[in-house]
Amino acid sequence: MKLQRLIAILTALLQKERISAAWFADKFGVSIRTIYRDIEALESAGIPIVTFTGINGGISIVDGYKIDKKLFTNQDITTLLTSLYSVSSSVSDSQINQTLEKIKSLIPQEYNESIELKSKQLFIDMTPWSNNPVISESIKKIQNALDNTTLIQFDYDSRHTESLKRIVEPHQLILKENNWYLRAYCRQRMDFRIFKINRMKNLEKLANHFKPREFENELTDFKDWQNDQIITVELIIDESLRERALDYCHGKYMRTLADGKIGISLPFVESEMGYGVLLSMGHNCTVISPAHVREELIRRVHLLHDVYS
Repeated sequence: MKLQRLIAILTALLQKERISAAWFADKFGVSIRTIYRDIEALESAGIPIVTFTGINGGISIVDGYKIDKKLFTNQDITTLLTSLYSVSSSVSDSQINQTLEKIKSLIPQEYNESIELKSKQLFIDMTPWSNNPVISESIKKIQNALDNTTLIQFDYDSRHTESLKRIVEPHQLILKENNWYLRAYCRQRMDFRIFKINRMKNLEKLANHFKPREFENELTDFKDWQNDQIITVELIIDESLRERALDYCHGKYMRTLADGKIGISLPFVESEMGYGVLLSMGHNCTVISPAHVREELIRRVHLLHDVYS
């Protein structure tokens, strides 16, 4: 990925006096021409870079900028590595793993061990326990389309309509609460939309290229398709479910009752997933209020009974 390569090039230039374009090209497995395009990108970003020709030539940051060569401290490099380690756990991208190794190879030897140790003190793994190969394959196709700025098309199952074919300009992959989403400009709606990847079918990358558009980097669009509101549900659970309940709410919402059971004020979303969580706790969980949640649970239990009776 270009961004990781730019970070690695800048890190190296901040650590060494002069490096040849051929060295960078060999390190990253790209052409010398690509390296010079990267250098131009860094110069456009305001980094004062100078190139030298001849047998001892190479690329360097100008001498007058040496005070700012602390732009990336050891802590900054540690943060970069920590972030890349975490991203690599969620995205199966060999390029990210290669970039990790390349950035580590640019760290001065005297700092290598301490930076490597600190970068592994925090690890964020957002992947679910069971992997869905269909979603993984869809993410790979979308990543390829993002890299090449090409359109994709798919059949999409929304909550309120039948499956519709969409042609979109992909702009951003989003991982939120173990679910993958795509922010894209929809050619049918003529606007940005957020699509849940597990609702996509027959996803294909098209040959048509597009010019990336500006968009707001926030997730308020999620409200457009999920108009669910969080309410508070009062529960009484058996002590045996305490560990399980902690997966869904903080301990501050729990209180021990006189009979040894546990009362919980649970933040709850009225959705299939929300009711599924309550039902999964079985007979050791009782919903006290609100009344309509109790009634809905009773209705679902009766339906389940009818299936198995």
